[in-house]
Amino acid sequence: MTRLVPCVLLVLLVGCAPPPASRTASFRQRPDAVVAGDLHGPFSGRVLDAANRAPVTGAVVYATWTFERSTPLPVAAGFHEAVASTDATGRYLVPALPPRVVPAGARVTDFSLVIYKRGFVAYRSDRRFTDFGPRRDFAQLDNQIMLERWRPDHSHARHVRFVGGGGVISAVTEWETEVAVGELDPARPAGRPGPLLPGGGDGPNLVAAQLVRTEEIKARTRFDGAFETGPLGDEPDTRTYSSQHFRALGRNESFDVAVRLWRVGPAAAIDRYDELRGGLPRVEERDEIASRSLRAIENDIFGVAFLDGQRGLVVLVTCGRSQCATVEDAVALAQIAHRRIRELWPLDRRAIGGTP
Repeated sequence: MTRLVPCVLLVLLVGCAPPPASRTASFRQRPDAVVAGDLHGPFSGRVLDAANRAPVTGAVVYATWTFERSTPLPVAAGFHEAVASTDATGRYLVPALPPRVVPAGARVTDFSLVIYKRGFVAYRSDRRFTDFGPRRDFAQLDNQIMLERWRPDHSHARHVRFVGGGGVISAVTEWETEVAVGELDPARPAGRPGPLLPGGGDGPNLVAAQLVRTEEIKARTRFDGAFETGPLGDEPDTRTYSSQHFRALGRNESFDVAVRLWRVGPAAAIDRYDELRGGLPRVEERDEIASRSLRAIENDIFGVAFLDGQRGLVVLVTCGRSQCATVEDAVALAQIAHRRIRELWPLDRRAIGGTP
Protein backbone atom coordinates (compact mmCIF):
# COMPACT_ATOMS: atom_id res chain seq x y z
CA MET A 1 0.00 0.00 0.00
CA THR A 2 1.34 3.45 -0.93
CA ARG A 3 1.76 5.71 2.06
CA LEU A 4 1.31 9.39 1.30
CA VAL A 5 3.37 12.04 3.08
CA PRO A 6 1.38 15.25 3.84
CA CYS A 7 2.39 18.07 1.53
CA VAL A 8 2.84 20.45 4.45
CA LEU A 9 5.84 18.42 5.57
CA LEU A 10 7.64 18.77 2.27
CA VAL A 11 9.51 21.62 0.74
CA LEU A 12 7.20 23.21 -1.81
CA LEU A 13 9.73 23.05 -4.60
CA VAL A 14 9.93 19.26 -4.23
CA GLY A 15 6.23 18.76 -4.65
CA CYS A 16 4.10 16.04 -3.10
CA ALA A 17 4.86 12.88 -5.05
CA PRO A 18 4.30 9.71 -2.98
CA PRO A 19 7.27 7.44 -2.26
CA PRO A 20 7.52 4.07 -4.02
CA ALA A 21 5.05 1.45 -2.83
CA SER A 22 6.29 -0.94 -0.16
CA ARG A 23 6.57 -4.65 -0.80
CA THR A 24 3.50 -6.66 0.22
CA ALA A 25 3.91 -8.07 3.72
CA SER A 26 4.14 -11.85 4.09
CA PHE A 27 2.24 -11.73 7.41
CA ARG A 28 -1.40 -11.05 8.22
CA GLN A 29 -2.81 -7.85 9.64
CA ARG A 30 -4.47 -9.69 12.56
CA PRO A 31 -4.49 -13.34 13.71
CA ASP A 32 -8.08 -13.82 12.49
CA ALA A 33 -7.72 -11.81 9.25
CA VAL A 34 -6.77 -12.82 5.72
CA VAL A 35 -5.68 -9.36 4.58
CA ALA A 36 -1.93 -8.73 4.45
CA GLY A 37 -0.36 -6.55 7.10
CA ASP A 38 1.45 -3.25 6.60
CA LEU A 39 5.24 -3.38 6.70
CA HIS A 40 5.31 0.15 8.09
CA GLY A 41 3.43 -0.89 11.24
CA PRO A 42 2.51 -0.22 13.97
CA PHE A 43 2.94 -3.66 15.55
CA SER A 44 1.31 -4.88 18.75
CA GLY A 45 0.92 -8.11 20.67
CA ARG A 46 1.14 -9.92 23.96
CA VAL A 47 3.82 -12.31 25.24
CA LEU A 48 2.78 -15.13 27.59
CA ASP A 49 4.53 -17.98 29.37
CA ALA A 50 3.55 -21.15 27.50
CA ALA A 51 3.65 -23.15 30.74
CA ASN A 52 0.99 -21.18 32.65
CA ARG A 53 -0.13 -18.34 30.35
CA ALA A 54 1.26 -15.75 32.78
CA PRO A 55 2.45 -12.44 31.23
CA VAL A 56 6.16 -12.28 30.39
CA THR A 57 7.33 -8.85 31.51
CA GLY A 58 10.52 -7.03 30.58
CA ALA A 59 11.22 -9.03 27.41
CA VAL A 60 13.32 -7.21 24.81
CA VAL A 61 11.34 -6.46 21.62
CA TYR A 62 13.70 -5.75 18.72
CA ALA A 63 12.24 -4.60 15.38
CA THR A 64 14.09 -4.14 12.09
CA TRP A 65 13.00 -2.65 8.77
CA THR A 66 15.06 -2.86 5.56
CA PHE A 67 14.87 -0.47 2.59
CA GLU A 68 15.51 -0.73 -1.12
CA ARG A 69 15.87 1.82 -3.89
CA SER A 70 15.29 1.18 -7.62
CA THR A 71 17.63 3.10 -9.95
CA PRO A 72 16.23 1.29 -12.04
CA LEU A 73 17.79 -1.88 -10.60
CA PRO A 74 17.04 -2.69 -6.93
CA VAL A 75 19.78 -1.40 -4.62
CA ALA A 76 19.85 -1.75 -0.84
CA ALA A 77 19.17 1.55 0.92
CA GLY A 78 19.88 0.78 4.56
CA PHE A 79 17.80 -0.28 7.54
CA HIS A 80 16.13 1.08 10.66
CA GLU A 81 15.78 -0.56 14.06
CA ALA A 82 13.56 0.07 17.06
CA VAL A 83 13.63 -1.36 20.58
CA ALA A 84 10.75 -1.79 23.02
CA SER A 85 9.89 -4.10 25.93
CA THR A 86 6.86 -5.92 27.26
CA ASP A 87 4.91 -4.24 30.07
CA ALA A 88 3.42 -5.70 33.26
CA THR A 89 0.68 -7.41 31.24
CA GLY A 90 3.12 -8.85 28.71
CA ARG A 91 2.01 -6.44 25.98
CA TYR A 92 4.31 -4.73 23.49
CA LEU A 93 3.87 -1.92 21.00
CA VAL A 94 6.26 -1.02 18.20
CA PRO A 95 5.25 2.38 16.74
CA ALA A 96 4.85 2.82 13.01
CA LEU A 97 7.99 3.44 10.99
CA PRO A 98 8.64 7.23 10.95
CA PRO A 99 8.49 8.46 7.31
CA ARG A 100 11.57 10.62 7.90
CA VAL A 101 13.83 7.57 8.35
CA VAL A 102 13.00 6.12 4.94
CA PRO A 103 15.65 7.30 2.45
CA ALA A 104 14.39 9.43 -0.44
CA GLY A 105 13.10 7.29 -3.29
CA ALA A 106 13.34 4.08 -1.25
CA ARG A 107 10.67 1.59 -0.23
CA VAL A 108 10.29 -0.77 2.72
CA THR A 109 11.10 -4.34 1.67
CA ASP A 110 11.06 -6.32 4.91
CA PHE A 111 10.23 -6.26 8.62
CA SER A 112 11.32 -8.67 11.35
CA LEU A 113 10.66 -8.92 15.07
CA VAL A 114 12.72 -10.68 17.74
CA ILE A 115 11.53 -11.11 21.34
CA TYR A 116 14.17 -12.19 23.84
CA LYS A 117 13.88 -12.94 27.56
CA ARG A 118 16.46 -14.85 29.54
CA GLY A 119 15.03 -18.16 30.73
CA PHE A 120 12.88 -18.61 27.61
CA VAL A 121 13.34 -19.71 24.00
CA ALA A 122 13.35 -16.53 21.89
CA TYR A 123 10.68 -15.70 19.34
CA ARG A 124 11.27 -14.60 15.77
CA SER A 125 8.55 -13.36 13.44
CA ASP A 126 10.15 -15.05 10.43
CA ARG A 127 11.19 -18.53 11.61
CA ARG A 128 10.73 -21.21 14.28
CA PHE A 129 13.31 -22.46 16.75
CA THR A 130 12.23 -26.10 16.53
CA ASP A 131 13.43 -26.65 12.96
CA PHE A 132 14.54 -23.17 11.79
CA GLY A 133 11.69 -23.36 9.27
CA PRO A 134 9.64 -20.33 8.17
CA ARG A 135 7.01 -19.02 10.58
CA ARG A 136 3.51 -18.56 9.17
CA ASP A 137 1.50 -17.38 12.18
CA PHE A 138 2.90 -13.91 12.83
CA ALA A 139 0.39 -11.04 12.78
CA GLN A 140 0.97 -7.31 12.71
CA LEU A 141 -1.66 -6.42 15.34
CA ASP A 142 -2.89 -8.32 18.41
CA ASN A 143 -0.22 -10.95 17.88
CA GLN A 144 -0.13 -13.55 20.68
CA ILE A 145 3.19 -15.18 21.49
CA MET A 146 3.64 -18.19 23.78
CA LEU A 147 7.26 -18.34 24.96
CA GLU A 148 8.58 -21.79 25.80
CA ARG A 149 10.64 -22.02 28.97
CA TRP A 150 14.30 -22.94 28.59
CA ARG A 151 15.07 -26.63 29.16
CA PRO A 152 18.40 -28.21 30.12
CA ASP A 153 18.45 -30.21 26.88
CA HIS A 154 18.27 -27.04 24.74
CA SER A 155 21.50 -25.85 23.16
CA HIS A 156 22.66 -22.29 23.72
CA ALA A 157 24.85 -22.49 20.61
CA ARG A 158 21.84 -23.39 18.50
CA HIS A 159 19.75 -20.70 20.21
CA VAL A 160 22.31 -17.96 19.54
CA ARG A 161 22.29 -18.92 15.86
CA PHE A 162 18.50 -18.76 15.84
CA VAL A 163 18.28 -15.36 17.50
CA GLY A 164 20.86 -13.85 15.15
CA GLY A 165 23.02 -10.80 15.66
CA GLY A 166 23.10 -7.09 15.09
CA GLY A 167 22.11 -4.09 17.15
CA VAL A 168 20.72 -4.57 20.63
CA ILE A 169 20.41 -8.34 20.22
CA SER A 170 24.19 -8.78 20.25
CA ALA A 171 24.33 -6.97 23.59
CA VAL A 172 21.51 -8.85 25.34
CA THR A 173 22.80 -12.24 24.15
CA GLU A 174 26.43 -11.62 25.14
CA TRP A 175 26.09 -13.83 28.23
CA GLU A 176 24.60 -16.65 26.17
CA THR A 177 27.30 -16.39 23.53
CA GLU A 178 29.87 -17.22 26.20
CA VAL A 179 27.89 -20.32 27.19
CA ALA A 180 27.55 -21.29 23.51
CA VAL A 181 31.31 -21.09 23.02
CA GLY A 182 31.70 -23.51 25.91
CA GLU A 183 29.29 -25.95 24.27
CA LEU A 184 31.28 -25.91 21.05
CA ASP A 185 34.64 -26.40 22.79
CA PRO A 186 35.92 -29.88 21.91
CA ALA A 187 37.81 -29.93 25.22
CA ARG A 188 34.67 -29.57 27.35
CA PRO A 189 34.52 -31.88 30.40
CA ALA A 190 33.27 -35.41 29.81
CA GLY A 191 29.55 -35.80 30.38
CA ARG A 192 28.71 -32.17 29.69
CA PRO A 193 25.85 -31.94 27.14
CA GLY A 194 27.15 -31.19 23.67
CA PRO A 195 24.61 -32.20 21.03
CA LEU A 196 26.17 -29.93 18.42
CA LEU A 197 29.40 -31.82 17.87
CA PRO A 198 29.69 -35.02 15.81
CA GLY A 199 29.06 -38.07 17.92
CA GLY A 200 27.13 -36.03 20.47
CA GLY A 201 23.92 -38.03 20.20
CA ASP A 202 20.71 -37.80 18.23
CA GLY A 203 19.28 -34.59 16.86
CA PRO A 204 20.75 -31.51 15.19
CA ASN A 205 24.41 -31.86 16.06
CA LEU A 206 26.12 -30.08 13.18
CA VAL A 207 26.77 -26.36 13.27
CA ALA A 208 27.97 -24.77 10.04
CA ALA A 209 28.45 -21.53 11.99
CA GLN A 210 31.58 -23.07 13.53
CA LEU A 211 33.37 -23.06 10.19
CA VAL A 212 33.55 -19.36 9.30
CA ARG A 213 33.18 -16.33 11.56
CA THR A 214 31.93 -12.86 10.71
CA GLU A 215 35.26 -11.24 11.58
CA GLU A 216 37.04 -13.64 9.21
CA ILE A 217 34.73 -12.66 6.37
CA LYS A 218 35.29 -8.97 7.03
CA ALA A 219 39.05 -9.40 7.27
CA ARG A 220 39.12 -11.03 3.84
CA THR A 221 36.57 -8.86 2.01
CA ARG A 222 37.10 -5.53 3.84
CA PHE A 223 33.34 -5.30 4.41
CA ASP A 224 32.54 -2.55 6.93
CA GLY A 225 28.86 -3.30 7.48
CA ALA A 226 26.98 -5.60 9.84
CA PHE A 227 25.70 -9.13 9.38
CA GLU A 228 22.60 -10.83 10.70
CA THR A 229 23.43 -14.49 11.09
CA GLY A 230 21.28 -17.59 11.19
CA PRO A 231 20.42 -20.73 9.25
CA LEU A 232 19.31 -20.67 5.64
CA GLY A 233 15.68 -21.37 4.93
CA ASP A 234 16.26 -24.21 2.45
CA GLU A 235 16.41 -27.16 4.87
CA PRO A 236 16.28 -27.55 8.66
CA ASP A 237 19.44 -28.50 10.52
CA THR A 238 19.73 -32.24 11.08
CA ARG A 239 22.32 -34.76 12.20
CA THR A 240 23.77 -34.74 8.68
CA TYR A 241 23.19 -31.17 7.44
CA SER A 242 23.67 -27.61 8.71
CA SER A 243 23.75 -24.17 7.13
CA GLN A 244 24.69 -20.64 8.12
CA HIS A 245 23.61 -17.46 6.35
CA PHE A 246 25.54 -14.22 6.82
CA ARG A 247 23.00 -11.64 5.61
CA ALA A 248 24.40 -8.15 5.18
CA LEU A 249 22.08 -5.69 6.91
CA GLY A 250 20.83 -2.94 4.63
CA ARG A 251 22.49 -4.46 1.56
CA ASN A 252 21.21 -6.61 -1.28
CA GLU A 253 21.87 -10.33 -1.67
CA SER A 254 25.10 -9.82 -3.57
CA PHE A 255 26.68 -8.93 -0.20
CA ASP A 256 25.58 -12.21 1.44
CA VAL A 257 27.69 -15.24 2.36
CA ALA A 258 26.39 -18.74 3.06
CA VAL A 259 27.98 -21.96 4.30
CA ARG A 260 26.42 -25.39 3.89
CA LEU A 261 27.84 -28.47 5.61
CA TRP A 262 26.99 -32.13 5.04
CA ARG A 263 28.34 -34.94 7.26
CA VAL A 264 27.15 -38.13 5.60
CA GLY A 265 30.07 -40.56 5.78
CA PRO A 266 32.86 -41.22 3.23
CA ALA A 267 30.82 -43.01 0.54
CA ALA A 268 27.78 -40.73 0.62
CA ALA A 269 30.02 -37.66 0.76
CA ILE A 270 31.49 -38.58 -2.62
CA ASP A 271 27.98 -38.85 -4.05
CA ARG A 272 27.00 -35.48 -2.53
CA TYR A 273 30.09 -33.81 -3.98
CA ASP A 274 29.41 -35.32 -7.41
CA GLU A 275 25.84 -34.00 -7.23
CA LEU A 276 27.18 -30.51 -6.64
CA ARG A 277 29.73 -30.89 -9.41
CA GLY A 278 26.98 -31.91 -11.84
CA GLY A 279 24.39 -29.41 -10.66
CA LEU A 280 26.29 -26.16 -10.12
CA PRO A 281 26.81 -23.81 -13.10
CA ARG A 282 30.15 -23.07 -14.76
CA VAL A 283 32.06 -25.59 -12.65
CA GLU A 284 35.83 -25.76 -12.73
CA GLU A 285 37.53 -28.45 -10.67
CA ARG A 286 40.74 -27.25 -9.06
CA ASP A 287 41.29 -29.75 -6.23
CA GLU A 288 42.94 -27.02 -4.15
CA ILE A 289 41.14 -27.81 -0.88
CA ALA A 290 40.86 -31.14 0.98
CA SER A 291 40.36 -34.30 -1.13
CA ARG A 292 38.60 -32.61 -4.06
CA SER A 293 37.30 -29.11 -4.67
CA LEU A 294 35.63 -27.01 -7.33
CA ARG A 295 34.74 -23.45 -8.20
CA ALA A 296 31.40 -22.38 -9.66
CA ILE A 297 29.96 -19.07 -10.89
CA GLU A 298 26.31 -18.13 -11.35
CA ASN A 299 25.47 -14.52 -12.21
CA ASP A 300 26.51 -12.49 -9.13
CA ILE A 301 27.42 -15.47 -6.92
CA PHE A 302 30.70 -17.32 -6.51
CA GLY A 303 30.61 -20.86 -5.15
CA VAL A 304 33.39 -23.09 -3.79
CA ALA A 305 32.74 -26.69 -2.73
CA PHE A 306 35.11 -29.26 -1.30
CA LEU A 307 35.06 -32.89 -0.26
CA ASP A 308 36.86 -34.13 2.84
CA GLY A 309 36.73 -37.83 2.07
CA GLN A 310 38.38 -39.05 5.26
CA ARG A 311 35.88 -37.27 7.48
CA GLY A 312 32.90 -37.86 5.20
CA LEU A 313 32.22 -34.12 4.92
CA VAL A 314 31.17 -31.84 2.07
CA VAL A 315 31.11 -28.05 2.34
CA LEU A 316 29.71 -25.45 -0.05
CA VAL A 317 30.57 -21.78 0.43
CA THR A 318 28.73 -19.16 -1.63
CA CYS A 319 29.57 -15.45 -1.71
CA GLY A 320 28.02 -12.58 -3.67
CA ARG A 321 30.22 -10.47 -5.95
CA SER A 322 29.65 -7.33 -3.91
CA GLN A 323 31.13 -9.09 -0.86
CA CYS A 324 33.73 -11.23 -2.63
CA ALA A 325 35.43 -9.15 -5.31
CA THR A 326 36.82 -12.29 -6.98
CA VAL A 327 36.34 -16.02 -6.71
CA GLU A 328 39.68 -16.10 -4.88
CA ASP A 329 37.94 -14.45 -1.90
CA ALA A 330 35.40 -17.28 -1.83
CA VAL A 331 38.23 -19.81 -2.06
CA ALA A 332 39.92 -18.17 0.92
CA LEU A 333 36.72 -18.48 2.99
CA ALA A 334 36.42 -22.15 2.03
CA GLN A 335 40.04 -22.69 3.09
CA ILE A 336 39.23 -21.13 6.47
CA ALA A 337 36.31 -23.56 6.77
CA HIS A 338 38.56 -26.53 6.06
CA ARG A 339 41.14 -25.41 8.60
CA ARG A 340 38.38 -25.15 11.18
CA ILE A 341 37.17 -28.65 10.28
CA ARG A 342 40.64 -30.06 10.92
CA GLU A 343 40.67 -28.34 14.32
CA LEU A 344 37.19 -29.48 15.32
CA TRP A 345 37.35 -33.04 14.05
CA PRO A 346 40.95 -34.29 14.02
CA LEU A 347 41.30 -37.68 12.42
CA ASP A 348 42.77 -39.29 15.53
CA ARG A 349 39.55 -38.61 17.50
CA ARG A 350 36.95 -41.33 17.78
CA ALA A 351 34.31 -38.61 17.94
CA ILE A 352 34.20 -38.26 14.19
CA GLY A 353 32.90 -41.82 13.97
CA GLY A 354 31.85 -43.60 10.82
CA THR A 355 28.85 -43.17 8.60
CA PRO A 356 25.94 -41.74 10.61
